[in-house]
Formats: sequence, structure tokens, C-alpha cells
Amino acid sequence: MKKFRVAHVITRLCKGGAQKNTFHTVRLANRERFDVDLISGPTKGREGSIEPAVRDAGIEIVRVPYLVRRVAPLHDYLAMRQLTALFVRNRYDIVHTHTSKAGFLGRLAAVHAKTPIIVHTPHGNIFHGYFPKYVTRAFVWMERHAARRTDRIIELTPGGIEEHLAEWIGRREQYVTIFSGIDLSPYDAAIARRNETRRALGVADNQLLVGGVGRLEPVKGFRYLVSAARLVLESVPNARFIVAGTGALAKVLRAEAADLDDRFRFLGLRDDVPDLMAAMDVFVLPSLNEGMGRVLLEAGAAATPAVATSVGGVPDIIRAGETGILVPPREPEALANAVCILARDPGARQAMGQAARGAVAPAYGLDHMVARIEALYEALIEEKSLDA
Repeated sequence: MKKFRVAHVITRLCKGGAQKNTFHTVRLANRERFDVDLISGPTKGREGSIEPAVRDAGIEIVRVPYLVRRVAPLHDYLAMRQLTALFVRNRYDIVHTHTSKAGFLGRLAAVHAKTPIIVHTPHGNIFHGYFPKYVTRAFVWMERHAARRTDRIIELTPGGIEEHLAEWIGRREQYVTIFSGIDLSPYDAAIARRNETRRALGVADNQLLVGGVGRLEPVKGFRYLVSAARLVLESVPNARFIVAGTGALAKVLRAEAADLDDRFRFLGLRDDVPDLMAAMDVFVLPSLNEGMGRVLLEAGAAATPAVATSVGGVPDIIRAGETGILVPPREPEALANAVCILARDPGARQAMGQAARGAVAPAYGLDHMVARIEALYEALIEEKSLDA
């Protein structure tokens, strides 16, 4: 059987859904068919790093020092040159890029290196909630330009395809939907440890634990969760709130929630997300923009119902009224009302949680995700007659 060389390119390996997706795609690759490299710039930022986990899995990180997240024209030019040289030297058959910066530079480099197959996964979009309009328009232009040089664009949800097509990025036939899978194995044990985790968090049996997990950045909408918490506590005084994660707004959000004392706690970066998800009674995703909302799968795997904003690909993950409740973004009153509905109805919480777990496991497991990605590679190999 002929083997093909694959390069996965991502800007950094912080603790995020795109990074975990990329890591597991490399880790679980069919090594009899694909020789796979993981290429990344330096991992910097407040979100933490998955690089230790990558190395523990025996995966070498091919470093491109000039590939950085911020806009830096000289570094960007040098990163593209480094990537081009790397692609030429290693003679990759497939270059698969991830996220915006690595996606743009990596695809241009792959074109210059005459790579036969170019695949890109945006892992969401930056059309809303990230930058001023003029910056967003520049990124949209870049995506349009790069899409013309891409064989397939992988979107996490059908909604993501429509959002990109609405911006005239690519053609419909270029797109395919492949979800971002999660490791389901820790969740049975996490559910079994639910009471133990709640005690460790200082949550009493009669208290309703509401939680969020994510980067503390404006686009994640945690300010609206703090405002919603005040409204919830007026009618559900036994509610308690936790948020795991960090980011640029960490100090600001802590200050905004200071008057709530221990009723609203920020836990910082955590490595026990399955345990936290299983300990919650309600999970909240208050984002202004999401490609898919991978944390919703993690909540579902823990049998925890979700209240989530109806943005991006979230409506493709949450079945409204069955696995969770959808609300408009930027509306703390709507968030609070949905949490209160679930607070007052333990039966509904349990039913939604079980429905969410049934929807997630095993359909959104990592093996299914990687199998679909590699099936796409095989289709492109056949399409281009590379397996002769």
C-alpha cells in the first residue's frame, strides 16, 4: 500500500478546541497509510498549552518560529517562506491547515510548493465578535483568496458552511462537514465521581451548580453570564456559578462578579474538565460566535443539559428543547430565564442531560472524526489519481 505524507499546520497549540482537534487527528492517524507531521508556531498566550500532551503521545512538533497569531507582516512573510521550504523539502502529498493565520499562510505556501492536495479547516469563523469591521473585511478577503487555492474546506457544522458561503468564500462543492470529536473515555468515570467533585468544589447537595468553560475573551460572552447570574440568584438563591478558563478579561470579569462572593467563582485553567462538566447541573455557553461549540459535546458526554446562545454552528449541536435550550446572544435576561426553567424542573434537567449524552456518544467520538477526515483524503487521492 502506497503511503502519503501529510502535514497538519496550526498557528499554536494552546488549550482550545481547534488545537485538540488537530492533535487527535495526528495522534490517531492510520500510520500504515499516512506519514503525518504536526507543524506549529510557538505556543504563547494565557490559554495554556497542550504541547506536553502532544509530546507525551510521542509526536514531534515541527516548529516554525515566525508563525505567530498576531498580525505581523514581516514575520508572516518569513513564516510563509519557512513553510514553503518545509513543504518542498518533505514533499508532502497533503497539506491540511487549521485556523485563520496558519490557514492563509499555509495554503499559499502549499501552492508555491506545488503540494498536490490542500485541505483547510477554519474551526469557526472570525466574521463576528472578534475585530473592527475593517479588519474583518480584510480577513474575509484573505479567506476568499485562499479558498480559490483549496481542494476542500472542512466545516464543523452545516451552519458553518452557510456562514462562509454568505461571505462569498469558496464554492459549495468545496465544502464538507466533519464535526470536531471529543475523547469520550473519561466521562463515565467523571459521572461516577460527580458527588466527590461537587464536595471538592464546596457545592452542597441542595445547591444548583451552573458552569461555563472557555477562554475569557470578549467573543465568549462571559460578561453576559455574570449579569445573568445576578438575575438567577434573585429567584434561585441556592444557585452557584463556576467558570473554568482564563484570558484577557480574567481580571475584569472577576471584578464584575466580586459582589457575588463565593456564589460566582472563576477557577482558572483546569485539567479536569470532564469532572467539572459532570458536577454541573446546567452548562452555559454564552458566546457571541462559535464554529461548533465543542464544549457542548463535553457537557453532553457528561449528561449535563446546556443553555447556549444560538450562534454559528451551535444550533446544529443543540436540539432545542431536547438536549438543551437555545437563547439569543447578548441577552442576559434570556440566559437567566433558561437557567431558571431548568432550575425549577429537575426532571427536565435529567431528561435533557440523558438525551444530550445519547446524542454525543458514540456519534461524536474521536475515532469517527478521524475516519471521516481520512476518508476525505482518500477521495481526494482518488480524484487526483495519486495512488497509481
